[in-house]
Amino acid sequence: MSALVAAGKAPNTVHNHYVALNKVFRYAAKHRLISHNPCDAVELPKNVHTKGFAPVFLTKAQVDELASALDVTEPYGLLARFCALTRLRAAEVQGLRIRDVALAATETTGAHVEVRQTIKRVGGVWTVGTPKSARSRRDVPLLDRSLIAELKLFLLTHPNSGDPDALFWPARSNGSRRLDFSRNIDCGSVLQYYMRPLLPALALPPKMRWHDLRHTYASLMLAAGIPPYKLSRWTGHASLVTTDTIYSHLYPSDYSAEIAQFEAFTSSRAVVIADRLALER
Repeated sequence: MSALVAAGKAPNTVHNHYVALNKVFRYAAKHRLISHNPCDAVELPKNVHTKGFAPVFLTKAQVDELASALDVTEPYGLLARFCALTRLRAAEVQGLRIRDVALAATETTGAHVEVRQTIKRVGGVWTVGTPKSARSRRDVPLLDRSLIAELKLFLLTHPNSGDPDALFWPARSNGSRRLDFSRNIDCGSVLQYYMRPLLPALALPPKMRWHDLRHTYASLMLAAGIPPYKLSRWTGHASLVTTDTIYSHLYPSDYSAEIAQFEAFTSSRAVVIADRLALER
């Protein structure tokens, strides 16, 4: 790990390498191939935000405005709405297949997105994988009816909608604006070439990241009163602690219900105590 730190690797990169290496050594120690796990003594660098970094939390109106501006290059407007209302990571969006987007409600479940596959660049090569943890493999409910309607319309024009293993979001052919449904979308390119050029005119931070759509989802869900434990599961965080650490400042601060509950309790206790005193007299 110290070699990675010396090489100037970001703390998050060091943590990712550590997780993989620790699993190998834990397996070896469990089966007595080594005497102990050397990762136990490793001091990991703290995950710190880049200097000057501040997460961006869009309002629903700003999401709609950004998406409307992106509608001129379909389906990027729909993509922006989808990401802001599902909180999928970029690799999860890039790996979505037709089978993963369930738009028909059943007796037991509503419309939702099944996060089961990822596609990301590894060593410059697009690589198919699985979500990074057990909790990242999840079902995310679609709570916006207008988004569900748009996704249904999109599927009507999708040339591979009958193939459950086909990629859901298309790429664009190199050197042209023609949609290529045989290749996975590159969220980084969408951000760089289509989204960021629009941000100044929309009065949005010019260095807004794709990950900020995930932050936006969290802020909208919490503002709507969705319990943090549900948000944690839908976002694929390793635990509720992670969600609490990142978004506790967004939790609703209206304590009127708790105040009424506490006052009712203390009032009833006061009555009980008064009754006991009266009996003792």
